[in-house]
Amino acid sequence: MITYTWNIFGIDCAPSENGLINVVKIVHWGLTGVDENGVSASFSNSYPLPSQSPEAFTDYSTLTEETVIGWLESNLDIGYLQTVIANEIASKYNPPITSLPLPWVEVEEPIITEEPVIEVIEEPVVVEEPVLEVIEEPVVTEEPTSTEPTLEEKIVDGYNPDANDGDDDGIVQEGTKWERPLGTEL
Repeated sequence: MITYTWNIFGIDCAPSENGLINVVKIVHWGLTGVDENGVSASFSNSYPLPSQSPEAFTDYSTLTEETVIGWLESNLDIGYLQTVIANEIASKYNPPITSLPLPWVEVEEPIITEEPVIEVIEEPVVVEEPVLEVIEEPVVTEEPTSTEPTLEEKIVDGYNPDANDGDDDGIVQEGTKWERPLGTEL
């Protein structure tokens, strides 16, 4: 179930019109819906009110939020607004479009190393104050195995460690996956 709440952000008035003072011309509003899980969506706009006759005129100083909301509810298509908000809330649970990582870009996982563990052991000695002995034990961390191919594997795959720059542009093995600046080894 969605609960809907109106917000009135502002009111624009004509200073005088047809002998009336501070005539409401535009209401700036928002309608927010919140479902039972706290997921919300909003729709906001401005509504221009039709010119008021002196008989239907409400003095600006006596306006209440309920009066202005009543004008909106009697002039706007509330069912349409609530449907738009409900659909927006539903799309937050099941988005029609999502962004995924590019499948051809290899994402490297970060190398996590642990700090050395320092254990403090108190041993009483002849003097009144305790002496602290710090024992540092090495922490064994497992480094990920390298997936970097060996030089032999690179050469089989087309890599030339002695490549020449035939066109003197400072780049060797141009147009291959081994393209690199002259003097650089991969």
